[in-house]
Amino acid sequence: MSDEPRLPLGEPAPDCLLPNGRYLHELRGQPVLLAFAPEEWNPAHAHQSTIFTQLLGAFDAGSSAPEAVVSCWHSLSCHGPVAAQFGVAGQRALLLLDEQGRLRWQTTIRPGHELRTGQVLAALEALRPDAPAPCAAAGEAAAGAALAPAGGGLSRRTFVTATLATAALLLLVGAAEAAGPVSPTETQPPMPAPEAATVPVTLTINGEAHRLEVEPRVVLLDALRENLHLTGTKKGCDHGQCGACTVHLDGHSALSCLTLAVMSEGRKITTIEGLAQGETLHPMQAAFVKHDAFQCGYCTPGQIMAATALVQDKQRRSAAEIREAMSGNLCRCAAYPNIIAAIQEIQTA
Repeated sequence: MSDEPRLPLGEPAPDCLLPNGRYLHELRGQPVLLAFAPEEWNPAHAHQSTIFTQLLGAFDAGSSAPEAVVSCWHSLSCHGPVAAQFGVAGQRALLLLDEQGRLRWQTTIRPGHELRTGQVLAALEALRPDAPAPCAAAGEAAAGAALAPAGGGLSRRTFVTATLATAALLLLVGAAEAAGPVSPTETQPPMPAPEAATVPVTLTINGEAHRLEVEPRVVLLDALRENLHLTGTKKGCDHGQCGACTVHLDGHSALSCLTLAVMSEGRKITTIEGLAQGETLHPMQAAFVKHDAFQCGYCTPGQIMAATALVQDKQRRSAAEIREAMSGNLCRCAAYPNIIAAIQEIQTA
């Protein structure tokens, strides 16, 4: 606990150097919130900063009063010289300075005490710009959230700052208690993660064998693109929902983003790069070009691979049946009629 007297409410705040290198007097013209916390107050202390930042962001997003946005939120050690200047050394405390740099509101959480929501809300109610002057009894009832003197002309901006600050503090109480004391091991830098083990795998792609060393979790799509630089197979949703990563496994369509590379060993893998014969396009590729069955082209490799696998059974499908069979391959440019026309030409050839 601090032996220094607290700064009286309504009095100008002492000038001090803040952690960002600026002096407190440079922030006149906007409300300033000073948060004092002991260094062992972790990880809740970091959690408090996150909560308050989120509160400000949420308020800004839904606010019709831009002047209510607060940009000055400073976290200070309660054992530092600034805490002593304000008379809160050794205490968890929040102090609010108005636009003129005067102390307008403060609250602390003493060891072994709880911060009661009702008490703080009563104090904030008295801070409202349109609130009547509080009587002595009301001030005593606040018990822990000190009020500025009556008739202070508190602006809406400063009042909203105090409200947000209190919301952060109330949320913090439970987080700090749940976190408990931090052991020395929790403050040490984390040990570097061990390198993931790799396994050898041989993939037969477009008729050629490729020996790789990959982690067991690597999917075929990443092995193709990152290890073998076969970038014709595209990464779209990476969740098996768009079809851009379609390849052939033993002649059948497969989503390479959902297929582990190690599970593809021993199977015949065909990518878009393996369809053409030298300079001669595959008939399906030529049909896509003829019917302008693409626009941006990003989904086209997956569309062609799925369409090629579809027509291998030599069945003649209607446009509706083709549309249903190709429904797993999405085209954001909506070139579906041209894609269906290209497939119909090949299946009747």
